[in-house]
Amino acid sequence: MSLFNASTPGSLREFTGRDALLGVAKRGVPKGANAFFNQLMKHPFAISGTVSKVSAVYDIEALLDSNIPEALKAHSFCSLWIEDMAEISRLFSDIQKSKSIGFWLGTQRGCRRYHADNVPLRMLVTYAGKGTEWLPDFAADRQAFSNGAPNEQIVKDPTALQYMNKWDVAIFRGGPRGLLHRTPDDAMSKPSVMMRLDHASFWENVRKLGSGNAQLFRSEPASRTA
Repeated sequence: MSLFNASTPGSLREFTGRDALLGVAKRGVPKGANAFFNQLMKHPFAISGTVSKVSAVYDIEALLDSNIPEALKAHSFCSLWIEDMAEISRLFSDIQKSKSIGFWLGTQRGCRRYHADNVPLRMLVTYAGKGTEWLPDFAADRQAFSNGAPNEQIVKDPTALQYMNKWDVAIFRGGPRGLLHRTPDDAMSKPSVMMRLDHASFWENVRKLGSGNAQLFRSEPASRTA
């Protein structure tokens, strides 16, 4: 089974006890979000750091401080957005049974090829732009993926392709048998705003070994990268 539909974001705590590769809690887009993010996406950025469960709002504010314009930090929607990111960060800390998590937020993505992330679990929220494209397991040719084949050969049934919607909270499994997904074409050419959460040790390893090593991020044949 590829998908666990959670009734609320908090219900995603049940995900680790299920066989699904992906868990999704659907949410609506709050009033004022589109106008705020349309302005934010005019200022490209990418930030990463550690967010503690007990000081999530403060930590996220600190990470954003020098990366978005003062006018947007003062916007009435900004505090709502920061609280939302903090709440989801606390949720992921609970799921990971960790006091802190690895936090990434940015406006540009670039994983064109289907891949599985080189982490046990990852949580995503796309706040603006096109959400992540993912492939149900029944529609994926895992052997083609393992052989380094292009996307066209990995996808057995193009009609089965799915997308994560804006503001939905998604959690999924990585590793060699993890969820196959990629950046959709629309998000390759246009900005978006996406938050990605990992175990705190993930970014520690990235910093130690170098962010240029693609195998830190994706479980796929070393000869092919997204």
